[in-house]
Amino acid sequence: MAVGQGNFCNLLAKFFLFVVNVLIWILGCVLLAAGIIAELQKEDYGDVSSSVLASPAIICIIIGSILFLLGILGSVGALVELYYVLMIYVLLLGIILLVEIGIAAFIFIRSDKTEDIVRENMEELIIKYRDDPDLQNLIDSIQSDLLECCGVDGPNDWELNPYFNCSSPSLQSCSVPFSCCLPGNSSVVNTQCGDDVLLPQNSGTRDQLIYTEGCYDQFEDVIRNLLPVLSGVLIGIIAMEFMSIFLAIGLIVDIRQERKASKQWYEFHPKQKRKRSEVSNFALTPRSKY
Repeated sequence: MAVGQGNFCNLLAKFFLFVVNVLIWILGCVLLAAGIIAELQKEDYGDVSSSVLASPAIICIIIGSILFLLGILGSVGALVELYYVLMIYVLLLGIILLVEIGIAAFIFIRSDKTEDIVRENMEELIIKYRDDPDLQNLIDSIQSDLLECCGVDGPNDWELNPYFNCSSPSLQSCSVPFSCCLPGNSSVVNTQCGDDVLLPQNSGTRDQLIYTEGCYDQFEDVIRNLLPVLSGVLIGIIAMEFMSIFLAIGLIVDIRQERKASKQWYEFHPKQKRKRSEVSNFALTPRSKY
């Protein structure tokens, strides 16, 4: 009875690990494909460059590659019961889990430092707005559709960008991107609606043309409202990772015990091993036709 229960638990652990890691593999494939396609499409815009943090395509490729590798190791290792593959899977998943816990703890303990990091990265995105078409589309979507905002703390932050700075010789100097503009009655997007709005003489009518609230405050409000949901999702992910590590370690122990038992059995039954060798040699020996 105990053996049967052990086999059932082993089968259940293998099924759980296989299904979960197949889903992880599929998610990794989607992110990896999306990142590669987005990165290849940049060739249409010429040679562009940006940091890893400022490139959504590169971030998708990195995360997708990690999930792809993790899914392959977990699903194949569980299905075929490969000892060393499962060991690598546990090690990689353990590192990811520690990184996640470390980031969560840092955000919780050093919330002031986290705010500075987020602001610095948002300012970097504004500076590199024209350097990466994917980044440009992302910022435009956030400002116009998602958060309805402009700049980090306000429209004046767009002076950080060399194209929109008031001292720039660019045609868009003292302007903001069209995604900062308030929605109009027309369905046609006016890409020049943000021209010259940063000029001092236009400060009185600025709130009638563009969003004047910064994206950081809007982002903070969204995170605060979604905090219970995000906390639940994070706890669920960490719990699933812990369970996957626990089940994978259980399979590793079972595989090791089976190997040890098999080795001991052959040590106590040397003739059985020799008989199998003789049978194999007999099967390979050409037979006489008489």
